[in-house]
Amino acid sequence: MLLSNSLITTVYAQTTDAKDKAEKTDNGKTITQTLTLYKNGTVVTGPVESGSKNARILNGVKIPQSWKNLSVEKHELTEEDWKFLRDSMTDLSEEEKDKLLNEFKKIIEGRSKLPKEDQTKICQKVGHYILEATEGSEIQPKWYNGNSGHEGISRAVGSNMEYITSGHVNTLGSYSRWADDNRDQPPFTSLVENRHSWVINDLYVPYYDNYGPDSCEYFMDFARTNFAQYDVDSAYVNIGKGLHYIEDLGCPFHTTGSEGQLYHTAYENWVSSHWSQLESATDVDTYYIIDDPSEDAKLLANFSRQYIDPICYIMYFDSDWQNSTDLINCTRTLISETEKMTIGMDVYASKFESPNTIGSNSVPIRDFQTSYAYINNTACSESMVFQVTTEHTYVGDLEVWIGRWDPSSSTYLEQKIWDHQGGSNLQLSVHVEGLQNVHNWRLRVVDNAAGDEGSITEFYDLIG
Repeated sequence: MLLSNSLITTVYAQTTDAKDKAEKTDNGKTITQTLTLYKNGTVVTGPVESGSKNARILNGVKIPQSWKNLSVEKHELTEEDWKFLRDSMTDLSEEEKDKLLNEFKKIIEGRSKLPKEDQTKICQKVGHYILEATEGSEIQPKWYNGNSGHEGISRAVGSNMEYITSGHVNTLGSYSRWADDNRDQPPFTSLVENRHSWVINDLYVPYYDNYGPDSCEYFMDFARTNFAQYDVDSAYVNIGKGLHYIEDLGCPFHTTGSEGQLYHTAYENWVSSHWSQLESATDVDTYYIIDDPSEDAKLLANFSRQYIDPICYIMYFDSDWQNSTDLINCTRTLISETEKMTIGMDVYASKFESPNTIGSNSVPIRDFQTSYAYINNTACSESMVFQVTTEHTYVGDLEVWIGRWDPSSSTYLEQKIWDHQGGSNLQLSVHVEGLQNVHNWRLRVVDNAAGDEGSITEFYDLIG
């Protein structure tokens, strides 16, 4: 193993004899270290230069509990909402509009005597008009213009999690509009036309369009299947497709049926034209941990839904709403929270954990013993990162090695990534370059002293 001595700090030279002197002062300190492992076996110790490909990996946090407790009041459709629906039916006569809207009103009020099947067809027809009026008769994306909107949020996954290869960042951007051009996808049996929505507590009956959360989950799980088949390029194609749906749920107009849709197109066009004032909201410092893509997507919709009334109020009452500071601030908040969920979806798809440490599992680290954790049969990219976390009362007792399986020698080729520095608890980010053909990895932790013990709590791989 080759080590870059110029980059190793003096703490690396701490001797075993100095352990007793340092133990009390270091106790309770968590050491965070970034390293890069290259194909030739060289390990370079951080800090990594800011702005470089390997500069940072954000920490995951739980989705706020407050999102789960949100309660949305029902609202009657306004005269503006009914007028919007009527005006969207451009191919119907006035008499046909009256007939369709009268029956639709009976359905949403629970007074319709038509069979359920007929009610569903009417709601689907109304839904189609909403879709055409808000997304364009040729299904052109509105939350999109060059690098703004969907593409900007998708590409920002790469700038926030900088280990992702530039090629895969381009894939995320390229497929950010795919869902708008394929409204018959995913191939759900009951899907008629996908509006990428999750309608919350609206009088509108969502017979046709509540596929946003399930669509996101479909493509995230599809991507995980790709990874399991070692097909990283296809995995990022499916991640790119799936991110669109979570991003749509960050737009409040995808959380209502008929309510407020008069302003939908104008708002999304405004987002594109004002992206220079909004883009920095994608620069976040954490992401949300995703456990269940569909259910967690609904939580974003719950949060987003709170902004429909304020946004519509500004657009209706403020004659200069395009320059409204309040509108900019509302939208920046929505973009920021959506970005955290978008990154979380990417991590959900591309993160593979050792069964030794997944969930509540951990591997004990005991005095004068060697502990192991394994990640086997994992896909690998040109760039990826292994995260290692140990909880230990004095990590100065420890040596930590990462090994990659070498079929030619039937053994693990190891590099030392920690060597007896002081402190308590340890977090290592090991960026790996040029080892995309290695699918089996091992973490080995050796405790060389008595009196302090702990455990390996995390060993996982993020595939870029």
